[in-house]
Amino acid sequence: MPSEHPLRAHDLPPQTLARLAGGLAHELKNPLSTISLHLALLEEDWEAEDGIKPRRTVKTIRTLKTEVSRLNGILEDFLRFARTDRLQADLASLNTQVEQVVQFSSPEAERLGVQIRSHLDLSLPSVMLDTGRIRQALLNLVINSRQAMEERGHGTITLITRREGNHAVVEIVDDGPGMEASTLKQCLQVYYSTKKDGSGLGMATVRRIVEAHGGTLAVESAPGNGTRVSLSFPMEEE
Repeated sequence: MPSEHPLRAHDLPPQTLARLAGGLAHELKNPLSTISLHLALLEEDWEAEDGIKPRRTVKTIRTLKTEVSRLNGILEDFLRFARTDRLQADLASLNTQVEQVVQFSSPEAERLGVQIRSHLDLSLPSVMLDTGRIRQALLNLVINSRQAMEERGHGTITLITRREGNHAVVEIVDDGPGMEASTLKQCLQVYYSTKKDGSGLGMATVRRIVEAHGGTLAVESAPGNGTRVSLSFPMEEE
Protein backbone atom coordinates (compact mmCIF):
# COMPACT_ATOMS: atom_id res chain seq x y z
CA MET A 1 0.00 0.00 0.00
CA PRO A 2 1.24 3.53 -0.71
CA SER A 3 2.33 5.41 2.38
CA GLU A 4 0.09 8.25 3.52
CA HIS A 5 1.61 11.66 4.21
CA PRO A 6 -0.41 14.29 6.07
CA LEU A 7 -0.76 17.64 4.30
CA ARG A 8 1.16 20.30 6.17
CA ALA A 9 0.64 24.05 5.99
CA HIS A 10 4.10 24.71 4.53
CA ASP A 11 3.33 22.25 1.69
CA LEU A 12 0.60 24.56 0.36
CA PRO A 13 1.26 27.36 -2.15
CA PRO A 14 1.17 30.88 -0.60
CA GLN A 15 -1.94 31.77 -2.64
CA THR A 16 -3.81 28.73 -1.27
CA LEU A 17 -2.81 29.57 2.29
CA ALA A 18 -3.96 33.16 1.79
CA ARG A 19 -7.37 32.00 0.52
CA LEU A 20 -7.75 29.56 3.42
CA ALA A 21 -6.74 32.20 5.95
CA GLY A 22 -9.08 34.77 4.43
CA GLY A 23 -11.97 32.28 4.41
CA LEU A 24 -11.36 31.39 8.05
CA ALA A 25 -11.27 35.05 9.07
CA HIS A 26 -14.59 35.69 7.28
CA GLU A 27 -16.17 32.71 9.02
CA LEU A 28 -15.07 34.09 12.39
CA LYS A 29 -16.33 37.60 11.64
CA ASN A 30 -19.93 36.45 11.15
CA PRO A 31 -20.45 35.01 14.67
CA LEU A 32 -18.53 37.94 16.17
CA SER A 33 -20.99 40.31 14.49
CA THR A 34 -23.89 38.32 15.95
CA ILE A 35 -22.32 38.40 19.42
CA SER A 36 -21.76 42.15 19.16
CA LEU A 37 -25.40 42.74 18.14
CA HIS A 38 -26.79 40.67 21.04
CA LEU A 39 -24.47 42.35 23.54
CA ALA A 40 -25.77 45.74 22.40
CA LEU A 41 -29.36 44.54 22.92
CA LEU A 42 -28.51 43.19 26.38
CA GLU A 43 -26.80 46.45 27.31
CA GLU A 44 -29.89 48.39 26.25
CA ASP A 45 -32.16 46.15 28.37
CA TRP A 46 -30.00 46.27 31.53
CA GLU A 47 -29.32 50.02 31.31
CA ALA A 48 -33.03 50.61 31.96
CA GLU A 49 -32.79 48.82 35.32
CA ASP A 50 -31.70 50.28 38.66
CA GLY A 51 -29.62 48.57 41.30
CA ILE A 52 -26.22 47.01 41.94
CA LYS A 53 -26.80 43.89 39.83
CA PRO A 54 -27.87 45.79 36.66
CA ARG A 55 -24.89 48.16 36.98
CA ARG A 56 -22.51 45.22 37.41
CA THR A 57 -24.11 43.44 34.46
CA VAL A 58 -23.80 46.52 32.22
CA LYS A 59 -20.13 46.83 33.18
CA THR A 60 -19.53 43.17 32.24
CA ILE A 61 -21.39 43.59 28.93
CA ARG A 62 -19.27 46.62 28.04
CA THR A 63 -16.08 44.68 28.80
CA LEU A 64 -17.27 41.91 26.47
CA LYS A 65 -18.11 44.46 23.76
CA THR A 66 -14.60 45.89 24.02
CA GLU A 67 -13.08 42.43 23.61
CA VAL A 68 -15.31 41.63 20.62
CA SER A 69 -14.27 44.92 19.03
CA ARG A 70 -10.61 44.07 19.65
CA LEU A 71 -11.05 40.64 18.04
CA ASN A 72 -12.70 42.25 15.02
CA GLY A 73 -9.71 44.59 14.71
CA ILE A 74 -7.30 41.65 14.83
CA LEU A 75 -9.30 39.83 12.14
CA GLU A 76 -9.30 42.93 9.92
CA ASP A 77 -5.51 43.18 10.29
CA PHE A 78 -5.20 39.48 9.51
CA LEU A 79 -7.39 39.78 6.40
CA ARG A 80 -5.26 42.67 5.12
CA PHE A 81 -2.15 40.59 5.75
CA ALA A 82 -3.59 37.51 3.99
CA ARG A 83 -4.78 39.45 0.92
CA THR A 84 -1.45 41.01 0.00
CA ASP A 85 -0.74 38.22 -2.50
CA ARG A 86 -3.40 39.62 -4.86
CA LEU A 87 -2.32 42.86 -6.51
CA GLN A 88 -4.12 44.97 -9.11
CA ALA A 89 -1.19 47.02 -10.34
CA ASP A 90 -1.14 49.73 -12.99
CA LEU A 91 1.24 52.54 -13.86
CA ALA A 92 0.63 55.21 -11.24
CA SER A 93 2.27 58.20 -9.57
CA LEU A 94 3.95 57.44 -6.24
CA ASN A 95 3.79 61.18 -5.49
CA THR A 96 0.01 61.13 -5.81
CA GLN A 97 -0.30 58.29 -3.29
CA VAL A 98 1.90 60.20 -0.84
CA GLU A 99 -0.11 63.41 -1.27
CA GLN A 100 -3.39 61.58 -0.62
CA VAL A 101 -2.05 59.95 2.54
CA VAL A 102 -0.70 63.29 3.82
CA GLN A 103 -4.02 64.99 3.14
CA PHE A 104 -5.98 62.22 4.86
CA SER A 105 -3.69 61.94 7.90
CA SER A 106 -2.92 65.59 8.64
CA PRO A 107 -6.11 66.69 10.48
CA GLU A 108 -5.90 63.97 13.16
CA ALA A 109 -2.12 64.36 13.47
CA GLU A 110 -2.36 68.14 13.91
CA ARG A 111 -5.01 67.67 16.59
CA LEU A 112 -2.37 65.66 18.50
CA GLY A 113 0.40 68.22 17.89
CA VAL A 114 2.14 66.29 15.09
CA GLN A 115 2.96 67.93 11.74
CA ILE A 116 3.01 65.89 8.50
CA ARG A 117 5.03 67.25 5.58
CA SER A 118 6.08 66.03 2.16
CA HIS A 119 9.09 66.63 -0.09
CA LEU A 120 8.36 65.18 -3.51
CA ASP A 121 10.61 64.57 -6.51
CA LEU A 122 8.33 65.99 -9.21
CA SER A 123 10.40 64.35 -11.96
CA LEU A 124 9.72 60.87 -10.58
CA PRO A 125 8.18 58.69 -13.33
CA SER A 126 5.14 56.48 -12.81
CA VAL A 127 5.67 52.97 -11.43
CA MET A 128 3.58 49.79 -11.35
CA LEU A 129 1.49 50.08 -8.19
CA ASP A 130 -1.60 48.65 -6.61
CA THR A 131 -2.55 52.12 -5.39
CA GLY A 132 -4.95 50.93 -2.69
CA ARG A 133 -2.33 48.65 -1.14
CA ILE A 134 0.38 51.31 -1.32
CA ARG A 135 -1.81 53.89 0.40
CA GLN A 136 -2.58 51.27 3.06
CA ALA A 137 1.14 50.65 3.61
CA LEU A 138 1.97 54.38 3.78
CA LEU A 139 -0.96 55.04 6.13
CA ASN A 140 0.17 52.23 8.45
CA LEU A 141 3.64 53.77 8.64
CA VAL A 142 2.34 57.31 9.23
CA ILE A 143 0.04 56.06 12.00
CA ASN A 144 2.94 54.19 13.62
CA SER A 145 5.03 57.37 13.60
CA ARG A 146 2.18 59.50 14.90
CA GLN A 147 1.42 57.09 17.75
CA ALA A 148 5.09 57.07 18.74
CA MET A 149 4.93 60.85 19.24
CA GLU A 150 1.45 61.21 20.73
CA GLU A 151 2.61 60.94 24.34
CA ARG A 152 4.93 63.94 24.17
CA GLY A 153 2.39 65.94 22.10
CA HIS A 154 4.63 67.21 19.32
CA GLY A 155 6.77 66.05 16.42
CA THR A 156 7.14 65.99 12.65
CA ILE A 157 6.63 63.25 10.07
CA THR A 158 8.13 63.84 6.63
CA LEU A 159 7.34 61.79 3.52
CA ILE A 160 10.05 62.04 0.85
CA THR A 161 10.09 60.66 -2.68
CA ARG A 162 13.23 60.36 -4.79
CA ARG A 163 14.82 58.34 -7.55
CA GLU A 164 17.62 55.92 -6.77
CA GLY A 165 18.98 54.25 -9.90
CA ASN A 166 16.13 52.32 -11.50
CA HIS A 167 14.00 52.46 -8.35
CA ALA A 168 11.44 54.93 -7.02
CA VAL A 169 11.87 55.43 -3.28
CA VAL A 170 9.51 56.83 -0.66
CA GLU A 171 10.76 57.47 2.86
CA ILE A 172 8.74 58.08 6.02
CA VAL A 173 10.95 59.95 8.47
CA ASP A 174 9.94 60.99 11.98
CA ASP A 175 11.70 62.73 14.87
CA GLY A 176 10.04 60.51 17.46
CA PRO A 177 11.65 58.52 20.28
CA GLY A 178 13.15 55.89 17.96
CA MET A 179 13.55 52.18 18.69
CA GLU A 180 15.91 50.13 20.78
CA ALA A 181 18.15 47.73 18.83
CA SER A 182 16.14 44.70 20.03
CA THR A 183 12.86 46.25 18.84
CA LEU A 184 14.37 47.30 15.50
CA LYS A 185 15.57 43.74 14.91
CA GLN A 186 12.08 42.28 15.39
CA CYS A 187 9.77 45.06 14.14
CA LEU A 188 9.05 43.39 10.77
CA GLN A 189 8.27 39.98 12.22
CA VAL A 190 4.71 38.65 12.15
CA TYR A 191 2.86 39.08 15.48
CA TYR A 192 5.60 41.21 17.05
CA SER A 193 4.24 44.40 18.62
CA THR A 194 5.23 46.79 21.40
CA LYS A 195 1.68 48.16 21.59
CA LYS A 196 -0.64 46.94 24.33
CA ASP A 197 -3.47 46.07 21.93
CA GLY A 198 -1.41 45.69 18.75
CA SER A 199 -2.02 42.69 16.49
CA GLY A 200 1.62 42.55 15.40
CA LEU A 201 0.58 42.50 11.73
CA GLY A 202 0.94 46.17 10.75
CA MET A 203 4.62 46.25 9.79
CA ALA A 204 4.52 42.67 8.52
CA THR A 205 1.67 43.67 6.18
CA VAL A 206 3.64 46.69 4.93
CA ARG A 207 6.58 44.41 4.19
CA ARG A 208 4.37 41.91 2.30
CA ILE A 209 2.82 44.70 0.23
CA VAL A 210 6.21 46.12 -0.75
CA GLU A 211 7.69 42.69 -1.58
CA ALA A 212 4.57 41.77 -3.60
CA HIS A 213 5.47 44.79 -5.79
CA GLY A 214 8.99 43.44 -6.24
CA GLY A 215 10.29 46.12 -3.91
CA THR A 216 12.30 46.26 -0.71
CA LEU A 217 11.77 47.75 2.72
CA ALA A 218 14.42 49.03 5.14
CA VAL A 219 14.10 50.49 8.65
CA GLU A 220 16.65 52.68 10.43
CA SER A 221 16.12 53.80 14.01
CA ALA A 222 17.91 54.55 17.25
CA PRO A 223 16.72 55.74 20.67
CA GLY A 224 16.30 59.52 20.63
CA ASN A 225 17.01 59.80 16.89
CA GLY A 226 13.64 58.97 15.35
CA THR A 227 12.87 56.40 12.67
CA ARG A 228 13.32 56.25 8.90
CA VAL A 229 11.42 53.67 6.84
CA SER A 230 12.38 53.37 3.15
CA LEU A 231 10.22 51.68 0.52
CA SER A 232 11.86 51.05 -2.85
CA PHE A 233 9.92 50.08 -6.00
CA PRO A 234 11.36 49.03 -9.39
CA MET A 235 10.60 51.40 -12.28
CA GLU A 236 9.79 50.37 -15.82
CA GLU A 237 12.71 50.66 -18.20
CA GLU A 238 12.54 53.88 -20.12
